[in-house]
Amino acid sequence: MTQQVNEDERQCYLDDVISENVGWIRIQEKTFKRWMNEHLKHRKLEVEDITEDLNDGLALINLLEVLSHKSIGRNYTKKPRINAQKMENIVATFNFMKGEGIKIVNIDSTDIMQGNMKLTLGLIWTLIFNYQIAANLKDVDSGGGPKKQLLNKINQKLRPSGRKAKNFTNDWTDGTLLACLVNCIAPGLLPNYTILNPDEKVENVKLAMDLAETWLGVPKLLAPEDMASTSADDLSNMTYLSGFLDCKVKEGAPVVYPNRAIARGPGVSGVGLLPGKPATFEIDASKCGAGDVVVTVDGPEGSDPVKVEYSATGDTPGIYTGSYHPKDEGEYVVNVTFCGVDVPKAPFTVKIYNDGPRNKVDPKKVKVEGPGLTGDDILPEENAWFKINYTEAGPAEPKVEIVGPDSQPISFNVEQDGKGEQYVSYKPPKFGMYNVAINFGGMPLPNSPYKVKISPKVDASKVKIAGLAQLVRIGDNPIFNIDTSAAGDGKLEAQVVSPSGKLLKFVLDDDDKGHHTLKINPSEIGTHTISLVYGKVPVPHGPFSVKVRPECEPDKVKLSIENTTLRLGQPTVFKVDSTEAGNGDLRVRIIDSLGNEVDVDHDQADYGVDTFTFVPKKEGDYTLDVTFGGEPVTEQKLTAEPRLKLDKLNIFGDGLNSSKPLKVGEQCKMTIDASRAMTGDIVIREKDPSKMSQDSPADLELLVVGPDGRPVTLEIEESEEGVFKVAFTPDKAGDYLFVAESEGVAAPKCPIPLKARGLKSVKVYGPGIEPSGNLCGFDTHFVVDAREAGEEKLQVDICGPGTGEFKPMPTITEPKKGLFNVKYDVGLHNMYGVNVKYGEESLNKGKPYKPKVHTHSVGAFPSTRRRVEIQVTHMSVEAPSQCSVDDYIDIRLKYAQRFKTLASVCGPAQPPAVKVLGPGRKMVDTKTSVKDSVYKVRASPVEIGPHKVVVRCSDSDLVYGSFSNMFEITK
Repeated sequence: MTQQVNEDERQCYLDDVISENVGWIRIQEKTFKRWMNEHLKHRKLEVEDITEDLNDGLALINLLEVLSHKSIGRNYTKKPRINAQKMENIVATFNFMKGEGIKIVNIDSTDIMQGNMKLTLGLIWTLIFNYQIAANLKDVDSGGGPKKQLLNKINQKLRPSGRKAKNFTNDWTDGTLLACLVNCIAPGLLPNYTILNPDEKVENVKLAMDLAETWLGVPKLLAPEDMASTSADDLSNMTYLSGFLDCKVKEGAPVVYPNRAIARGPGVSGVGLLPGKPATFEIDASKCGAGDVVVTVDGPEGSDPVKVEYSATGDTPGIYTGSYHPKDEGEYVVNVTFCGVDVPKAPFTVKIYNDGPRNKVDPKKVKVEGPGLTGDDILPEENAWFKINYTEAGPAEPKVEIVGPDSQPISFNVEQDGKGEQYVSYKPPKFGMYNVAINFGGMPLPNSPYKVKISPKVDASKVKIAGLAQLVRIGDNPIFNIDTSAAGDGKLEAQVVSPSGKLLKFVLDDDDKGHHTLKINPSEIGTHTISLVYGKVPVPHGPFSVKVRPECEPDKVKLSIENTTLRLGQPTVFKVDSTEAGNGDLRVRIIDSLGNEVDVDHDQADYGVDTFTFVPKKEGDYTLDVTFGGEPVTEQKLTAEPRLKLDKLNIFGDGLNSSKPLKVGEQCKMTIDASRAMTGDIVIREKDPSKMSQDSPADLELLVVGPDGRPVTLEIEESEEGVFKVAFTPDKAGDYLFVAESEGVAAPKCPIPLKARGLKSVKVYGPGIEPSGNLCGFDTHFVVDAREAGEEKLQVDICGPGTGEFKPMPTITEPKKGLFNVKYDVGLHNMYGVNVKYGEESLNKGKPYKPKVHTHSVGAFPSTRRRVEIQVTHMSVEAPSQCSVDDYIDIRLKYAQRFKTLASVCGPAQPPAVKVLGPGRKMVDTKTSVKDSVYKVRASPVEIGPHKVVVRCSDSDLVYGSFSNMFEITK
C-alpha cells in the first residue's frame, strides 16, 4: 500500500509526538481531529474529543475503511456496551493495520482505550503518514527521508516563483510562502502574493487557506493562527501541506495559463540584431487569462542595465509589443513571465554582434539525421538519437523540444559534438507518436516538427499465460507457464513486486521455442503483482495479482450448522470449509456433558469441504471443538433435545370422552396440540404394527385398535403449525384402544380406552314381540341379538293387557355373549306392551312392542253340529342349544289341555304335532312318542345352521318360537 520508508525517521516523529516535553500538543490535537473528521464525514460521523470518542473503536474502524477503501470485516461489535466489547473493537483495528503493513510501535490498544492523549495522537499521525504523506511520495526518487522528500515535492510546486522552502515551521509562519504555493499551483488565483505584508501573518495565512479550500479542494485542517504561531508544529504543517500534492484546480477558478503565452520577434530570437539598434518583440498572452506580462533583459556581464519598453496595443487584449536597445556585443538574457510564471521557452538567450552577417541565420542549412527522427527499430526505454549539424546555418543555437503521446514533454540529453554539431538522445517511455521540434535562430527547420512513431514489433496480445494462481500460500512455489510462440520475436521481461514494494526474486526459464516458466517463492503475506513485458510491450490485462496468504489461517475456516439445538436421535449435518485456510490438519470433536468424546461420521466430499454427521443418543449439552493446524477455530455449545416433548403434548376431543361412547358409523374427532412440545418441524403419522421398524420413524405415531384387534384407518391433517386433527370411524361396536407414542414412549394419558356402540346392528325378533303367534297360557319368548353392539346391560319391561296391573316377569338368559333369550308367561289374552333397552338406548325407539296373545279353537264335530273349543295351555319346549350333524337331538314338548264344552256332545281333542324345520324351511326327519301329554321328538339334523321348532295344534300352525340362535347345528 505504501512505499518503504525510513523506520528510524518515522519512529523519531512518533517519539516527538509522545514526548512529555512537547508544547504544541494542542495544535496537533486540533489538526489531527480535523483531519479525521474530514474523512469521517463520508460516514456522517464526527469526533469531538480524541481521548473519549475513540475508546470504543468504532470511529477508528470507520476511518480505516474510508482510508483503505477496504472492509474491516464483521468481527467487531457495532454497539459495544461493555469494556470487553470496546477492547475487542480496538484490537480489530490494530489487526487490520498489521494486515495493511502498518507498523505500530510503543502504542498499545489499552492506551487508546484509556484515552492517552499523546499516544492517541501518535496513532493518528501513523495513519496520516501512511495513508496521506507516504502514499503521495511513492513516485518520488529515493533520497533522504520522507520529510525531505515531501519538502522536495513542495519545492517543485514552488519552482515557477523562484522561492524555496527549507523547513515546515518558520518558513510558513508569515503566510507569504503559502500564498506563493497557491498561486504556483493555480496561477492568477492569488496574483498579488508578491506584495503581501509579512507582518500580517494570520491574515495572509487565512487568505491563502480560504482560496486553497475553495478552488483547490485542500481542507483547512490547520487553524491560520496555529500555522502563524511561534509554536508552529511541523507534523501539523506536514499534514496540511501534503494535501497540496494531489490537489486539482476546480472548474471556474479564476486562474491563468502562462504556458499559452507566445514570445516572438528579433528581440527574443536574436536574428538580425546589431549593438545600438532596437530589438523588437511581441508577447501574445491573449489566451492566458487575466494577468500581467513582465519583460526584463539582462545584458552581458559588466554592461549597463538594459531598459525595456513595452505596452498592450491593438484591439486584442493580452498582446504586448515592445523593444530594448542592446549597446554592447555579447549574450543577452530576455526574461518573460506571465503572472510570475515563465512563458514557454523563457528565458531567451540572444547573441548580438557588430558584424551583421554573423547575425544572419538560415534554418534551411541545418542538417539533421538519425533514428530518433524516424523511429526505425526504436522501442520504449531504448536510446533514440539524432545529430544536428548547423555549421553553415549562421550564428545561432538549435532549440529542441520533444513532446510524447500524452502531450507531456520528454527529457533529452544534448552533447556538443565538435563546433556546429550536436548529438541529441532521448528514451521514449512508451509506444505512440512523438513530436520532435527543432528551431534554429527562433525559426523552425523546414520539416519541423518531426513525427516519430514508436511502434511495437510484436503482438503482446497473443502472449498466453497459464497457471496464474490467484491464491498461493507461504511455502508454496507457484509456477506460471507463459507462451510467446505466436506473439512475434521479442524478449520476455518480468517484474514481481511484494506488498511492501520490494522486488521479489524469481526464475524465468525458456526453451528457445517461445515457452517460458516463471517461478516465484513468496515469503511475504499480501498481494504480489507480476508485470510482464514482451518486446517492450506490456502484456495485456497486467499487472497480474497473486494473493499470498499465511501457510495456515484457522480464522478462515468456515463452520456451517443449521442450529445449535439438536434433535435427539436425528442426524445433524454440519460442514467445515477450509478451502481458504491453507495447509493444516483439521480436527473435529464432539464431547458430551460428562467429558466423553462421541462418535462423529466424517465424509470429505469436496476438496477442502468436510462433512460431519452426528446423531445425539441422549439428551443434554455437547461441545463442538474444531481445530485447524493445531489452532482453535471454534468451541461451540450444542444442546440435544427430543424433537417432541411428550410432557407438553396436549391431546383432547369429544372422541376421547370415556363417559360418552362412540357410535358405530359416526366419525370420531380429536385434536393433538404439539405447538408447545416441538423443537422444530415434526412428523405425525399412523403406526403400522405390521412393520417392526420404519425407514424414517415419525416423531409421534398414532394407533387405534378395534374390537377384533386390527388397526383402524386414521385421517391426520395439520390444521395449523403444530396442531393436528385426527379422525377415525368405528366400523363395529366394542372396545377400542387409542395409543400415541414417541419412539416407544407413550404420550400422557395413553393408551386411552374407547367404547363404540352400534345400536343399529341390534336385532330383536321372536313371537314375544310379534302381533300374532302367541297363545294364552303358554310361555312366549323373543331374542335380542347384540353381538355386534358391544357389551351393555339388557333391560326388558313387560306390561300386560288391561289396566297394566299384570306385569309378567321376563326370564333372560345369555347362551352366547351378546345373544339373549327373553322368555315370559302370557296368562291373559289381548295386547301386551314390551319395552327393551340396551344400555341407555331404547331398542323400540320409545314405542313399546305390541305382541297380542290369542286363545285358539281347534277341532269341530260335524255329527253333532256343535263346537268344542280346546285350549292348549302351559306349552313349553325343552331342547339343547346345539348338536352335531347326523347326531340325534331329543325335543320334549309339555302341554296341558283345557276343554270348554259348547254342546252337550264333545270329543277328545287331537294332540299337537311337532315339526323341526332346518335352513331353507326343509323338514327334518323326526320320530315322535307321546305319554301323559309329554311329547318326545327325536330329530336327526343333516344341515349346518339355525333350525326352528313348529308346533301344530289341529289344523292351524302355531309357530311357537324361532330358535335360530338356540338350536344350532354344527359339524
